[in-house]
Amino acid sequence: MARPVTTFLRAAGDPLVDLGGYLVGVASITGEVLLSVVGAGGRIRPVVRDVLWRQVYFTAVTAVPFTALLALLVALAVAAQSPYSAAAGGNVLGTILVAALVRELAPITAATIVIARSGTAMAAELATMRVEGEVDALAGMGIAPFEYLVVPRVVGTAVALASLTVVFLAVSLGASAALSPLLGGPPPGDIVDLVANALRPADAAALAAKTVIPGMAVAAVACQEGLRASRSTTQIPPAATAAVVRSFSLVFVWNTAVTALLYLT
Repeated sequence: MARPVTTFLRAAGDPLVDLGGYLVGVASITGEVLLSVVGAGGRIRPVVRDVLWRQVYFTAVTAVPFTALLALLVALAVAAQSPYSAAAGGNVLGTILVAALVRELAPITAATIVIARSGTAMAAELATMRVEGEVDALAGMGIAPFEYLVVPRVVGTAVALASLTVVFLAVSLGASAALSPLLGGPPPGDIVDLVANALRPADAAALAAKTVIPGMAVAAVACQEGLRASRSTTQIPPAATAAVVRSFSLVFVWNTAVTALLYLT
């Protein structure tokens, strides 16, 4: 009897211990980045700043067209439903737009774009640097690998995810308001008023929690997977794959927890 119980506890406990250790590692990277930025008073060395701007450009700026395209497609669907929602009376349309777009769809869509485009790229890039000895070379030149490789990527990804979420919201809500009267819905001004009336102060806090923290977590996961790759080129694809899978898992779990907390308060 004791052996089956021990086997079950080991089978259930070992993955939980591994998961806990992994989450602690991700949290440690995020915390060290915050301490590094706060300790420097927000001042970033020029060489690190260049990496930061390149990260923001690659993760946010180059992703704007695709983000805007997805937002337009969502806006078309919302505008098509606006006559039926408006016919229900009250502030049903505004409530639906806030619940669907602001609280859920905008942050998760932006996170998906960032993970798919940048999470894999960061993990593969850092794994390649690890395999080719570039990380050790940086340390040999007196450049702290954490400051040069991790800090700008974590900060840049958080900024990029928040920015893409704003872009998605602006395009989707603006296009929904513009298309609504063409499809028999309320005029643009009414939609703006309905959304403004449905928004709560907690929505701003939830939106920040669903963009800044996941952005840092996605980059931390990518950095952890890339920098712990062994010195073999065969480890680069698994590092990129693990970064994507684990980033998606963290983001979905975190966003679900934030949503649950939002509706419970």
